[in-house]
Amino acid sequence: MKPLPFYTRLHIWLQRLVRWEFWPWRIVYIPVSVYWFFLAIRARGWVFFSAANPCMRFGGLLAYSKSKVNQLVPEKYTPKTLYVDSSETVEQALAEVAAANLKYPLIVKPDIGERGWGVKVVKTENELPNALSSHPGLKLVQEYADLPMELGVMYSRHPQEKNGKITSIVIKDFPKVVGDGKRTLQQLILDNERTRFSYHIHAKRLGHRFCEIPKAGEEIRVVHIGNHMLGTTFFSGNHLIDAELEAVFDELAKQISDFFIGRFDLRTASIEDLKKGNFIVVEVNGVNSEPCHIFHPGRSIFLAWRDLFTHWKRIADISIANHKNGVPYASYWEIRSEIRKHRQKLKMQE
Repeated sequence: MKPLPFYTRLHIWLQRLVRWEFWPWRIVYIPVSVYWFFLAIRARGWVFFSAANPCMRFGGLLAYSKSKVNQLVPEKYTPKTLYVDSSETVEQALAEVAAANLKYPLIVKPDIGERGWGVKVVKTENELPNALSSHPGLKLVQEYADLPMELGVMYSRHPQEKNGKITSIVIKDFPKVVGDGKRTLQQLILDNERTRFSYHIHAKRLGHRFCEIPKAGEEIRVVHIGNHMLGTTFFSGNHLIDAELEAVFDELAKQISDFFIGRFDLRTASIEDLKKGNFIVVEVNGVNSEPCHIFHPGRSIFLAWRDLFTHWKRIADISIANHKNGVPYASYWEIRSEIRKHRQKLKMQE
């Protein structure tokens, strides 16, 4: 595949410059990192956040087991899941999937990984062996929750408080392109105002399909992972927060022992079903999660920084309270070592 012309790359770069939601996270988090430094002094621990959720390694920053957290979530909220160990052969795993009567499409994801890393959507049995062998270690094989709405609900509860609160709701709109019978998939993705910013990722993932010309009116969903950097639009759903919804998530979160702050990524049929507790939790995130309403299109980065400061102060308050109750802070050097391993995994993915 030929590299993009210079003027196309320049055009994309200039557009990204004025749309901060597509900036590298290291740039967005510069002011937050300064604030984190003062929070660390107050907490008397450089990695104070590791005490926020004792049920997750490092409070859920990274390197925590999805399978362990998934098993803490009440069964009625979770998709049908099979755990496949690395010691099993592909043939054994296929037999287990068949015996468990899992229905396609399936989601295959590594037990340890963040921000959609290593997640595969498997539409047929023929695609499953490749997905299972793509990453070492324990993997989760889940039925795809085929419900029309995907949301992220940020919840927090101070250890000294009886009830928690919802601090953020994001409604995710996955990117789609519509064929016109003339343009290739590559051109459609480049012409889309959101997917063009992650063009190089889509090019690698779609491979030879980039040269296909979709039929007129054919709708193609570009990604199945709710990551705004890949083109998914994050709309603020904070207007949905009320006492009724907070009661639903209080009931859910309190059943997860030693969980105090994080985001529930879920699928549901409607807002009415959400408020009735009728939804499927596809993932529980810890302190690595963000209040994703901040990425609402056109929202000021200054408002985003304000909300991130508030969010991290909440993490610090919870961590300090847990630490006073006997939860130790993790070792700085241990977390630093895990971050290095995490970066190596990301390089392998690229």
